[in-house]
Amino acid sequence: MDETPELITIELYRDALEADMAKTRLDSAGITSFLVGENAAMLYGTGLGGLQLQVSPKDEEDARSILNDPGPGNVEAPSAS
Repeated sequence: MDETPELITIELYRDALEADMAKTRLDSAGITSFLVGENAAMLYGTGLGGLQLQVSPKDEEDARSILNDPGPGNVEAPSAS
């Protein structure tokens, strides 16, 4: 009998674009993630409770670290003189 692994909601988003960007960050780091409420959001907007970003419990710590890392910051390109 196959048991579906339990997933943990690590973040809740009201903005679908922001949720997609977070999911893409996790996917690019090799962490499988799922957006719950995506279909309802397309039909009714995110006012019904937002989008839940979920991961496996074994990936929770790494996923939170990735999402909490602001990245290198705003690096200005050198001006063409």
